[in-house]
Amino acid sequence: MDKERVHEVVREGYADVARQEPRPGGPTETQATSCCGGVPDTARANTAARIGYSEEEITGAAADANLGLGCGNPTALASLKPGETVVDLGSGAGFDALLSAERLGPEGRFIGVDMTPEMLERARTNAVNAGYARTVEFREGFIENLPVASDTVDVVISNCVINLSPDKAQVFREAFRVLKPGGRLAVSDIVLSEPLPEIVADLAMSWIACIGGALTEEAYLGFMREAGFENIEFTRKPAGPLLTPDLKDPMWKAAVEIIGEARIDELADTIFSYSITAAKK
Repeated sequence: MDKERVHEVVREGYADVARQEPRPGGPTETQATSCCGGVPDTARANTAARIGYSEEEITGAAADANLGLGCGNPTALASLKPGETVVDLGSGAGFDALLSAERLGPEGRFIGVDMTPEMLERARTNAVNAGYARTVEFREGFIENLPVASDTVDVVISNCVINLSPDKAQVFREAFRVLKPGGRLAVSDIVLSEPLPEIVADLAMSWIACIGGALTEEAYLGFMREAGFENIEFTRKPAGPLLTPDLKDPMWKAAVEIIGEARIDELADTIFSYSITAAKK
């Protein structure tokens, strides 16, 4: 898919997630699941706990902003300090924003950037309800062209969003641009040990599920280095269940028929959730 089509597909998918009210008990046919979890109440809490959020974080003031999305906890990875300025690439309904605001304190500032109006609306409401409207703001924009001034940010975070971009090299250039000298990057994302077959990578649903746009480790970290980041460190864990196809979707069904279920299972072993930190010197 070309860049405009990728943005369109991703925006539509996440708008559906933002519009839906959670229902207890698990997903229904009309409820979208996405990068990298589900909308229902039970899936929200379970996903957040599985990817590294504490019970206090899940049940605290940020709870209403938890849509069960993500593949890690970049707020903990970033070791945020009071008074810092943080930018979130793909801030969604504001879960990481509200958790960060508590750590940043009254002198800190959090800027969430998202291209989906429905997510921005929910995020702004959540910030007001949680009492962080003064220190947290959300801006509409693309992570490939951040609406943030250069050299003004202490930390850039992102939770399972950069893989959704059709131009990841530009995303890292933008993250580097907005960071102050000595600033740092902390991201959770889906990374592959080998490229996906083209038919899977091209599926619209696989992009929304954080799989279709994922890069190999070599390519992903390579773009970070080319942007200027140093001291890159990471850990990873398997994330194969993300490749579980939805056979009710015609595109997934066609892919399974062509590739075969056995090959799909093999591909699941190539998908990992990475927690990555880096610095701008």
